[in-house]
Amino acid sequence: MMTLIYLDGLNGINYHRLMTPFLRLKEEEGLQIHFFEDFNEMKEWDLSQIKNLVVSRRCSVSDHKEFKKFLKNNDIKLILDNDDYWNLPKDNPAYEHYKKKEGPNITNTIKIADEIWSPSSYLITMMKKINPGAVYRLIPNTVYEKEQQWADQQKDASPDFKVRFGYLGANGHQKDLDEMGMTFEDYELYSMNLMDYADRLKAKYRINPVDITQYAQLYKFFDVSLSPLKKSVFNRCKSELKVVEAGYTKTAIIASSVTPYKEVIIHNETGILCKSQSDWRREIKDMNMTKAWRLANNLYEYVKEHYDLSTLNKERLKGLS
Repeated sequence: MMTLIYLDGLNGINYHRLMTPFLRLKEEEGLQIHFFEDFNEMKEWDLSQIKNLVVSRRCSVSDHKEFKKFLKNNDIKLILDNDDYWNLPKDNPAYEHYKKKEGPNITNTIKIADEIWSPSSYLITMMKKINPGAVYRLIPNTVYEKEQQWADQQKDASPDFKVRFGYLGANGHQKDLDEMGMTFEDYELYSMNLMDYADRLKAKYRINPVDITQYAQLYKFFDVSLSPLKKSVFNRCKSELKVVEAGYTKTAIIASSVTPYKEVIIHNETGILCKSQSDWRREIKDMNMTKAWRLANNLYEYVKEHYDLSTLNKERLKGLS
Protein backbone atom coordinates (compact mmCIF):
# COMPACT_ATOMS: atom_id res chain seq x y z
CA MET A 1 0.00 0.00 0.00
CA MET A 2 1.13 3.53 -0.83
CA THR A 3 1.52 6.63 1.33
CA LEU A 4 0.93 9.92 -0.48
CA ILE A 5 2.76 13.03 0.72
CA TYR A 6 1.57 16.47 -0.29
CA LEU A 7 4.65 18.59 -0.90
CA ASP A 8 3.84 22.20 -1.78
CA GLY A 9 7.39 23.37 -2.41
CA LEU A 10 10.81 22.94 -0.86
CA ASN A 11 10.70 25.05 2.29
CA GLY A 12 12.08 24.49 5.77
CA ILE A 13 8.94 22.89 7.17
CA ASN A 14 8.54 20.45 4.29
CA TYR A 15 12.24 19.64 4.30
CA HIS A 16 12.39 18.78 8.00
CA ARG A 17 8.93 17.31 8.51
CA LEU A 18 8.24 15.52 5.20
CA MET A 19 11.07 15.12 2.72
CA THR A 20 13.93 14.06 4.98
CA PRO A 21 12.04 11.69 7.33
CA PHE A 22 10.03 10.00 4.57
CA LEU A 23 13.03 9.48 2.33
CA ARG A 24 14.71 7.77 5.28
CA LEU A 25 11.62 5.61 5.84
CA LYS A 26 11.70 4.62 2.19
CA GLU A 27 15.39 3.74 2.38
CA GLU A 28 15.46 2.06 5.79
CA GLU A 29 11.97 0.52 6.06
CA GLY A 30 11.00 0.02 2.42
CA LEU A 31 8.01 2.32 2.80
CA GLN A 32 6.16 2.97 -0.47
CA ILE A 33 5.77 6.73 -0.84
CA HIS A 34 4.84 9.20 -3.54
CA PHE A 35 5.32 12.98 -3.30
CA PHE A 36 2.80 15.13 -5.18
CA GLU A 37 2.03 18.86 -5.54
CA ASP A 38 -1.61 19.07 -6.73
CA PHE A 39 -4.63 17.35 -5.17
CA ASN A 40 -6.17 17.05 -8.62
CA GLU A 41 -3.56 14.37 -9.34
CA MET A 42 -5.42 12.03 -6.98
CA LYS A 43 -8.19 11.65 -9.56
CA GLU A 44 -5.77 9.82 -11.85
CA TRP A 45 -4.64 7.15 -9.37
CA ASP A 46 -5.98 3.79 -8.27
CA LEU A 47 -7.12 4.94 -4.83
CA SER A 48 -7.55 1.37 -3.62
CA GLN A 49 -3.74 1.27 -3.42
CA ILE A 50 -3.53 4.40 -1.22
CA LYS A 51 -3.54 3.92 2.54
CA ASN A 52 -2.39 7.26 3.97
CA LEU A 53 -2.32 10.89 2.86
CA VAL A 54 0.17 13.05 4.76
CA VAL A 55 0.00 16.85 4.50
CA SER A 56 2.06 19.58 6.11
CA ARG A 57 0.03 22.33 7.82
CA ARG A 58 -2.99 22.22 5.52
CA CYS A 59 -4.84 20.73 2.58
CA SER A 60 -5.10 23.18 -0.31
CA VAL A 61 -8.65 22.27 -1.32
CA SER A 62 -11.74 24.40 -1.92
CA ASP A 63 -14.08 22.39 0.33
CA HIS A 64 -12.55 20.56 3.27
CA LYS A 65 -15.75 18.76 4.27
CA GLU A 66 -16.23 17.35 0.77
CA PHE A 67 -12.58 16.36 0.62
CA LYS A 68 -13.01 14.51 3.92
CA LYS A 69 -15.95 12.57 2.44
CA PHE A 70 -13.84 11.73 -0.60
CA LEU A 71 -11.05 10.34 1.57
CA LYS A 72 -13.44 8.41 3.80
CA ASN A 73 -15.21 6.85 0.83
CA ASN A 74 -11.83 5.62 -0.43
CA ASP A 75 -10.65 4.44 3.00
CA ILE A 76 -7.68 6.84 3.05
CA LYS A 77 -6.38 8.09 6.39
CA LEU A 78 -5.59 11.83 6.51
CA ILE A 79 -2.51 12.59 8.60
CA LEU A 80 -1.78 16.26 9.29
CA ASP A 81 1.80 17.15 10.23
CA ASN A 82 1.66 20.61 11.78
CA ASP A 83 4.25 22.73 13.56
CA ASP A 84 2.61 25.99 12.55
CA TYR A 85 0.37 28.07 14.83
CA TRP A 86 -2.31 29.76 12.77
CA ASN A 87 -2.61 33.05 14.72
CA LEU A 88 0.45 35.15 13.90
CA PRO A 89 1.51 38.27 15.84
CA LYS A 90 0.41 41.49 14.15
CA ASP A 91 4.02 42.56 13.59
CA ASN A 92 4.72 39.43 11.53
CA PRO A 93 4.96 40.24 7.79
CA ALA A 94 2.65 37.32 7.00
CA TYR A 95 -0.05 38.37 9.48
CA GLU A 96 -2.70 39.46 6.94
CA HIS A 97 -2.06 36.47 4.68
CA TYR A 98 -2.48 34.06 7.57
CA LYS A 99 -5.55 35.85 8.90
CA LYS A 100 -7.36 35.76 5.58
CA LYS A 101 -6.11 32.53 3.99
CA GLU A 102 -3.57 30.28 5.72
CA GLY A 103 -5.09 30.42 9.21
CA PRO A 104 -8.57 29.24 8.14
CA ASN A 105 -6.98 26.69 5.82
CA ILE A 106 -4.94 25.23 8.69
CA THR A 107 -7.84 25.10 11.16
CA ASN A 108 -10.15 23.54 8.55
CA THR A 109 -7.55 20.85 7.92
CA ILE A 110 -7.18 20.22 11.64
CA LYS A 111 -10.96 19.62 11.82
CA ILE A 112 -10.92 16.85 9.20
CA ALA A 113 -7.64 15.11 10.11
CA ASP A 114 -7.75 11.54 11.40
CA GLU A 115 -4.31 11.82 12.95
CA ILE A 116 -2.12 14.83 13.76
CA TRP A 117 1.65 14.92 14.27
CA SER A 118 3.47 17.87 15.82
CA PRO A 119 6.85 18.66 17.41
CA SER A 120 5.16 20.87 20.03
CA SER A 121 3.18 19.51 22.97
CA TYR A 122 1.71 22.97 23.54
CA LEU A 123 0.56 23.21 19.92
CA ILE A 124 -1.05 19.81 20.33
CA THR A 125 -3.14 21.14 23.24
CA MET A 126 -4.27 24.00 21.00
CA MET A 127 -5.25 21.65 18.16
CA LYS A 128 -7.14 19.32 20.50
CA LYS A 129 -9.56 22.18 21.14
CA ILE A 130 -10.40 22.15 17.42
CA ASN A 131 -10.37 18.37 16.87
CA PRO A 132 -10.50 16.39 20.13
CA GLY A 133 -11.24 13.15 18.28
CA ALA A 134 -8.01 12.91 16.30
CA VAL A 135 -5.06 10.71 17.26
CA TYR A 136 -2.10 12.89 18.26
CA ARG A 137 1.61 12.05 18.13
CA LEU A 138 4.46 14.17 19.48
CA ILE A 139 7.31 13.87 16.95
CA PRO A 140 10.18 16.33 17.49
CA ASN A 141 11.95 18.10 14.66
CA THR A 142 15.42 16.88 13.83
CA VAL A 143 17.93 16.58 10.99
CA TYR A 144 19.56 13.65 9.23
CA GLU A 145 23.09 13.71 10.60
CA LYS A 146 24.53 11.70 7.69
CA GLU A 147 23.24 14.11 5.05
CA GLN A 148 26.23 15.92 3.57
CA GLN A 149 25.33 19.42 4.70
CA TRP A 150 25.10 18.28 8.34
CA ALA A 151 27.96 15.79 8.22
CA ASP A 152 30.38 18.34 6.75
CA GLN A 153 30.70 20.61 9.77
CA GLN A 154 34.39 21.36 10.23
CA LYS A 155 34.41 24.98 11.36
CA ASP A 156 37.12 27.37 10.21
CA ALA A 157 39.38 28.56 13.01
CA SER A 158 38.26 31.90 14.42
CA PRO A 159 40.79 34.73 14.05
CA ASP A 160 42.60 35.75 17.24
CA PHE A 161 40.67 33.09 19.14
CA LYS A 162 37.66 35.41 19.30
CA VAL A 163 34.21 33.94 19.87
CA ARG A 164 32.01 34.32 16.81
CA PHE A 165 28.28 34.73 17.42
CA GLY A 166 25.55 34.02 14.88
CA TYR A 167 21.89 34.83 14.39
CA LEU A 168 19.90 32.86 11.77
CA GLY A 169 16.35 34.02 12.40
CA ALA A 170 13.80 34.00 9.57
CA ASN A 171 11.43 36.86 8.80
CA GLY A 172 9.33 38.44 11.54
CA HIS A 173 11.64 38.28 14.56
CA GLN A 174 12.25 41.97 15.35
CA LYS A 175 10.45 41.77 18.69
CA ASP A 176 12.40 38.65 19.60
CA LEU A 177 15.70 40.43 18.96
CA ASP A 178 14.64 43.11 21.43
CA GLU A 179 14.74 40.45 24.16
CA MET A 180 18.54 40.69 24.13
CA GLY A 181 18.49 44.44 24.71
CA MET A 182 21.93 44.94 23.19
CA THR A 183 23.89 45.50 20.03
CA PHE A 184 27.06 43.74 18.89
CA GLU A 185 29.43 46.38 17.53
CA ASP A 186 32.05 45.16 20.02
CA TYR A 187 31.65 41.50 19.08
CA GLU A 188 32.08 39.22 16.09
CA LEU A 189 28.47 38.76 15.00
CA TYR A 190 27.22 37.09 11.82
CA SER A 191 23.59 38.02 11.20
CA MET A 192 21.12 36.64 8.69
CA ASN A 193 20.70 39.33 6.05
CA LEU A 194 16.91 39.60 6.32
CA MET A 195 14.70 42.58 7.15
CA ASP A 196 16.71 45.01 9.32
CA TYR A 197 18.37 42.40 11.53
CA ALA A 198 22.00 43.20 10.76
CA ASP A 199 21.47 46.94 11.21
CA ARG A 200 19.37 46.49 14.34
CA LEU A 201 22.05 44.31 15.93
CA LYS A 202 24.96 46.32 14.46
CA ALA A 203 26.43 43.08 13.16
CA LYS A 204 29.87 43.14 11.53
CA TYR A 205 28.97 40.43 9.03
CA ARG A 206 25.86 39.55 7.02
CA ILE A 207 24.88 36.02 5.97
CA ASN A 208 22.68 35.75 2.90
CA PRO A 209 19.89 33.15 2.92
CA VAL A 210 20.65 29.91 1.07
CA ASP A 211 18.67 26.95 -0.22
CA ILE A 212 17.37 24.73 2.58
CA THR A 213 19.57 21.90 1.31
CA GLN A 214 22.64 24.07 2.08
CA TYR A 215 21.38 25.71 5.27
CA ALA A 216 23.63 23.79 7.67
CA GLN A 217 26.71 25.32 6.07
CA LEU A 218 25.79 28.69 7.59
CA TYR A 219 26.73 27.35 11.02
CA LYS A 220 30.36 27.13 9.92
CA PHE A 221 30.66 30.89 10.23
CA PHE A 222 30.21 31.07 14.00
CA ASP A 223 30.78 29.31 17.32
CA VAL A 224 27.73 30.38 19.33
CA SER A 225 24.15 30.52 18.04
CA LEU A 226 21.84 33.19 19.46
CA SER A 227 18.16 32.29 19.79
CA PRO A 228 16.18 35.02 21.54
CA LEU A 229 12.41 34.55 21.81
CA LYS A 230 9.85 36.68 23.58
CA LYS A 231 7.30 34.91 25.73
CA SER A 232 4.09 34.53 23.70
CA VAL A 233 1.53 31.94 22.65
CA PHE A 234 2.89 32.02 19.10
CA ASN A 235 6.47 31.29 20.22
CA ARG A 236 5.33 28.69 22.72
CA CYS A 237 4.00 26.69 19.78
CA LYS A 238 7.44 26.59 18.15
CA SER A 239 9.79 23.60 18.25
CA GLU A 240 13.31 23.35 19.63
CA LEU A 241 14.78 22.93 16.12
CA LYS A 242 17.34 25.72 16.67
CA VAL A 243 18.74 23.68 19.59
CA VAL A 244 18.92 20.54 17.45
CA GLU A 245 20.63 22.38 14.59
CA ALA A 246 23.20 23.86 16.96
CA GLY A 247 23.85 20.46 18.48
CA TYR A 248 24.42 18.62 15.22
CA THR A 249 26.75 21.38 14.00
CA LYS A 250 28.67 21.43 17.30
CA THR A 251 27.69 25.03 17.92
CA ALA A 252 27.02 26.37 21.40
CA ILE A 253 23.67 28.07 21.97
CA ILE A 254 22.42 30.97 24.07
CA ALA A 255 18.62 31.10 24.16
CA SER A 256 15.76 32.76 25.97
CA SER A 257 14.50 30.82 28.96
CA VAL A 258 11.07 30.20 27.45
CA THR A 259 9.20 27.28 25.89
CA PRO A 260 10.37 25.49 23.74
CA TYR A 261 13.99 26.03 24.81
CA LYS A 262 13.87 25.81 28.60
CA GLU A 263 12.51 22.25 28.42
CA VAL A 264 15.51 20.88 26.51
CA ILE A 265 18.53 23.07 27.41
CA ILE A 266 20.30 22.32 30.67
CA HIS A 267 21.67 25.70 31.74
CA ASN A 268 25.45 25.90 31.65
CA GLU A 269 25.71 22.26 30.55
CA THR A 270 24.16 21.97 27.10
CA GLY A 271 23.56 25.68 26.55
CA ILE A 272 22.81 28.98 28.20
CA LEU A 273 19.33 30.20 29.16
CA CYS A 274 18.64 33.91 29.64
CA LYS A 275 15.69 35.31 31.58
CA SER A 276 16.45 39.02 31.24
CA GLN A 277 18.38 41.54 29.16
CA SER A 278 21.03 41.71 31.86
CA ASP A 279 21.43 37.91 31.53
CA TRP A 280 21.99 38.29 27.79
CA ARG A 281 24.59 41.04 28.21
CA ARG A 282 26.44 39.09 30.91
CA GLU A 283 26.44 35.75 29.10
CA ILE A 284 27.59 37.30 25.83
CA LYS A 285 30.39 39.14 27.60
CA ASP A 286 31.51 36.08 29.57
CA MET A 287 31.51 33.64 26.65
CA ASN A 288 34.92 32.34 25.61
CA MET A 289 36.08 29.62 23.25
CA THR A 290 36.76 27.07 25.99
CA LYS A 291 33.23 27.46 27.31
CA ALA A 292 31.74 27.45 23.82
CA TRP A 293 33.51 24.20 22.93
CA ARG A 294 32.35 22.54 26.16
CA LEU A 295 28.73 23.56 25.65
CA ALA A 296 28.80 22.59 21.98
CA ASN A 297 30.22 19.13 22.61
CA ASN A 298 27.75 18.48 25.43
CA LEU A 299 24.87 19.58 23.21
CA TYR A 300 26.06 17.36 20.38
CA GLU A 301 26.02 14.31 22.63
CA TYR A 302 22.55 15.28 23.89
CA VAL A 303 20.93 15.65 20.46
CA LYS A 304 22.55 12.45 19.19
CA GLU A 305 20.85 10.57 22.02
CA HIS A 306 17.46 12.28 21.97
CA TYR A 307 16.96 13.42 18.36
CA ASP A 308 18.05 10.50 16.22
CA LEU A 309 15.93 10.51 13.06
CA SER A 310 15.62 6.74 12.71
CA THR A 311 14.40 6.48 16.30
CA LEU A 312 11.88 9.29 15.88
CA ASN A 313 10.65 7.73 12.63
CA LYS A 314 9.41 4.73 14.59
CA GLU A 315 6.60 6.94 15.89
CA ARG A 316 5.72 7.88 12.30
CA LEU A 317 5.57 4.21 11.37
CA LYS A 318 3.00 3.61 14.12
CA GLY A 319 0.73 6.21 12.55
CA LEU A 320 1.20 4.81 9.07
CA SER A 321 0.47 1.20 10.02
